[in-house]
Amino acid sequence: MHKLELALLASAAVIVTVASAQAADLPMRKSAPVDYVKVCNVGGMAGFVIPGSDACMKIGGYISAQVEAGDTKKGYYWASPAGQGTKLKSTAGSRNDSFGWTTRAELALDVRQQTSYGVLRGYTLIKFENGNGFDTDGTSVSIDVAYLQWAGITAGKAPSFFAFFGGGYTWANIFSPAQAEDGSNEPDLFAYSATFGGGFSATIAAQSPGSNGASGPGANFNVNNYTPFGAPATVSNTTNFGMEAPDIVANVRLDQDWGSAQLAGVAHQVHVYDSAGDSLDKWGWGVLGGAAINLPALGAGDKLSIDGVYTKNAIWYSGIPEGMWGENGAVNGNGLAMSIGDAYSAGGGHWATPTAWSVAATAEHHFSPEFSVDPELSYAQLNWRGSAGQLSSNSRSMIAGVVGHWDPAPLLDFAVELMYQNTHQSTPGLYTASVGTIDGKLAAFPNNADGFAGRFYVTRNF
Repeated sequence: MHKLELALLASAAVIVTVASAQAADLPMRKSAPVDYVKVCNVGGMAGFVIPGSDACMKIGGYISAQVEAGDTKKGYYWASPAGQGTKLKSTAGSRNDSFGWTTRAELALDVRQQTSYGVLRGYTLIKFENGNGFDTDGTSVSIDVAYLQWAGITAGKAPSFFAFFGGGYTWANIFSPAQAEDGSNEPDLFAYSATFGGGFSATIAAQSPGSNGASGPGANFNVNNYTPFGAPATVSNTTNFGMEAPDIVANVRLDQDWGSAQLAGVAHQVHVYDSAGDSLDKWGWGVLGGAAINLPALGAGDKLSIDGVYTKNAIWYSGIPEGMWGENGAVNGNGLAMSIGDAYSAGGGHWATPTAWSVAATAEHHFSPEFSVDPELSYAQLNWRGSAGQLSSNSRSMIAGVVGHWDPAPLLDFAVELMYQNTHQSTPGLYTASVGTIDGKLAAFPNNADGFAGRFYVTRNF
């Protein structure tokens, strides 16, 4: 029995040895490497292939932390619609915040793929905001833009084709239509763009008026868009019938190596009624012209941009409601806000008409790859005709600003910003020495207001 066990064990050893030898003679096959990320480039955008598809995605955005401060002085607002043009109330500037903090994060998702009709693109930019104190948006999450593009079509919440360079380089805006990609007031729209030879293109668009601040569907007359301590947010003497038609925008652009130029126009419906039941139904309009010139002789990336706009019964498109933080001339709550609206009921079926225009210029100069400066300047004017002395017939305001950048590492930016605004308003016809009051006492009309705001921020782009 013992001999049998030994024979069996010996046989097993021989089999294992032979099998091992045969296995050693076989060619060795390595496992194929796993391709976790495939790099792609579609329409000039580098990204990665979404698994299971032929779509190319790029993820971007930034994180920015900042502190801001400004001067706060006495503010004014109209006591009531009945007191429009004669009775003002005041607020103590010391009760407004003069220092604040803001932390913002933006996440951008860009997905593109080739089709037989060109690149199909889907893009969204989501903003996360946390702020408190002076010049902040509070705590919020919002979709800045979310749109698709294909075969000349743009659809969704997208930058307006009326705007040119937006609100400028500073964190707060100058007087310039600012429905650009870095804002949060972009309209919903459907647009078609046609491209021609030599860099020429043309676009026709229908866009929503409802998200355009003071220029909503008909735009209630807004006496005070900024809210000083103790003041009402708005005082209106008109009510909208509701959105009945989109705003119609068209533009012609030229984009070449030297820079770009644009001519744009808009038609905007105003359909409102007052407390007496009188109504107004008309179309406002606006035109814009702008140009941007590259200046490589001064420095890589240097350029100068300018735009000008004129509107009638379409106040939003003038860029005035976007100035600074939308205080309508009462910067930081100082002074009295300009009379902003697409129409104003003077009573008895009479309606006042606003015309507004603005011009703005921005520049970008690089001293070196690490240091650059962005100066900007804008001027705006608003005129009311037919208000029966209840409004300032002429208001004008200037905003100047500058941003200095230090970029010590790729995608890292330290910036210091300073802005100043000065506003003058004519005295309303009804506001006379024997009638005009502030806080119930006879007083001169506060024609002038000014203020400055500064901020320091550090931004990490990705």
